[in-house]
Amino acid sequence: MVVAFKDYGLAVAEAMGAVVVRASKPSVRVARHWLSTSQVTWFGACTDHHLIQASWSFGTLRDGPPLPAGQRATVGTFALTRVTFPDVDELKLRELCDGLVPPGTDGATRVFLQRVASQLAVADVLLTLPELLGCEVSLFARPDALDQSASTPRWPEHARDRVAAALSAMDPAFAARCERTWTAEAPTLLDAVRASTP
Repeated sequence: MVVAFKDYGLAVAEAMGAVVVRASKPSVRVARHWLSTSQVTWFGACTDHHLIQASWSFGTLRDGPPLPAGQRATVGTFALTRVTFPDVDELKLRELCDGLVPPGTDGATRVFLQRVASQLAVADVLLTLPELLGCEVSLFARPDALDQSASTPRWPEHARDRVAAALSAMDPAFAARCERTWTAEAPTLLDAVRASTP
């Protein structure tokens, strides 16, 4: 049975929630490097296929050199795994992500749709954080490109028939959301999701 996107999204939200809790309560070892840790000023995440990566900032480092324009100081970038965050079950996330796409889907189509699904699920969570944490949020492109926003995915024209066939066997709500996203005007994915959120 194909997994519903809602179920995957809830699992992603639970995992990201565990990270947000950790970010909001930094250890003494982390806190000593910042002028203040009373406020998370920025929280970002990206997806690397089925693996989610997260990063955050408390603003200004205590003893750091000035950063070039457009760059921010962060605590680093961390994969959402049980090793790093004990409350995260990355195997469950992977299983749900794998289950979104119907069996028999070719590898390239499967990877593309899983990436879109994980990006949309992460974007949904990120958009709740400004109200929760009062911080800036970002869906960044790659773990090594925190200052580069993830681009809005588009229909893969070279594989349109294969992607459409897979979508027809997937959760209809997810399929409709993909089509809205792939035709969105916003060039960055977080803005595209923000614009399409009721």
